Amino acid sequence: MKKIIFLFSLIFTIGTFSVNAQAGLNIYLDPKYGPDSLSRMECANNLSTMSEFMKLNLYDYALPPWRQVFNDCPGSSRNIYLYGVKIYKEKIEKEKDPALQQSLIDTLMLIYDKRIENFGQEGLVLGKKGIDLLKYRNDAISEVHDYLEKSVRLSGKNAEETVLVTYMQTSVVLFKAGKIQGQEVIDNYLVIADILNQKIASGGKDQTTTALMNVESVFAECGAGNCTDLINIFAPLFNQNTGDIELLKKITSLFEKRGCENSDLFASASENLYKLEPSSGASYNLARLYVIREEFVKAVEYYEKAIELEENPDEKATYLYQLAKLESSQSEQYASSRAHALEAARLKSGWGDPYILIGNLYAFSTIICNENEFQQRSIFWAAVDQYIKAKSVDTTTTAEANELISRYSQYFPNVEDAFFYGLQEGQEYTVGCWINEKTKVRTRSN
Repeated sequence: MKKIIFLFSLIFTIGTFSVNAQAGLNIYLDPKYGPDSLSRMECANNLSTMSEFMKLNLYDYALPPWRQVFNDCPGSSRNIYLYGVKIYKEKIEKEKDPALQQSLIDTLMLIYDKRIENFGQEGLVLGKKGIDLLKYRNDAISEVHDYLEKSVRLSGKNAEETVLVTYMQTSVVLFKAGKIQGQEVIDNYLVIADILNQKIASGGKDQTTTALMNVESVFAECGAGNCTDLINIFAPLFNQNTGDIELLKKITSLFEKRGCENSDLFASASENLYKLEPSSGASYNLARLYVIREEFVKAVEYYEKAIELEENPDEKATYLYQLAKLESSQSEQYASSRAHALEAARLKSGWGDPYILIGNLYAFSTIICNENEFQQRSIFWAAVDQYIKAKSVDTTTTAEANELISRYSQYFPNVEDAFFYGLQEGQEYTVGCWINEKTKVRTRSN
């Protein structure tokens, strides 16, 4: 190996000397390469050797010259630290001895520290240091969190998406462990979301939008702060600028995820957002708000607007289903409820909930469709058909569907009743009343 390194060194020395000769002798006059011309020449040669081996992914051969430049001329090139991270990450991942692995991790952390010392960019580098420390020491959450916190504070709008998302995640982990308060998590969330929104506004890429969605999701599910906490934080912000669309979106989205819709702040924010930017989401929020306030006529109005404005099939299906559920509470709207539920199922394939809802509509109709007892009991055939349909398209509804099938099958007509009406098992039958649906005759044991 020594012969190989010597040969490469000789070749790279000649190349380096030639390049430097063309560029003048500045490199040998620059103290960042060493205290004298001889050490500067050695530093330049080692940098060249290191770089060439790294280009060939020969990390083991690059390590000796890397050590030389890391110790002797640490301010000569940023590549020392970029390459050092690559070399030591590979060594960490290959090392099987836990004690040696920890020593290698310490060296990796030192590389980041020396990069800051010699080349600055503390915010950027601390972010990378924190991410790698979490990767290799996932129990060092508090230390990682401190690095990321400082990184975000120093980097501001230049903070990397990975750092911002991980900072949110470590905040939540520490909160759940009782090491920081909910207020701190909320404050961190606001800082992170603000940076990501700035990046998006200035032309951020898809990864920035994805990062914001991840941060929103992590925060919404962490349980940090109750509705009162959120109102105390966001009410002053809202009062300062009732026309800030991004703030209004943040309030409505966050309050919805945290179940805080039944608040005056959510109502005001939703109404302002709809006035400023009519959209399906704003309409949906208002519909939910009026449901909570039991103002059902206005709720239906805004559900219909949400459905009209929404272009995403899955979202539109959700709005249709919610409208169908609202209408199912009024018997005179059963037909409309069914129509909306069927449209929701059509838009979102493999979704069983709409069929469960229709089955329930049929089962409840035995109260209003009461021409005779047999007619009432035949309705349960149609109801069970819907439950069977639900679990056939969506296995997540199987348990609920089976429970409903078991419950309502016991109300099927018996054999004698079917015979009295000239019907037998398996025969086609049309259920009357508003349902008007074909089904099959089924009987129960007495």
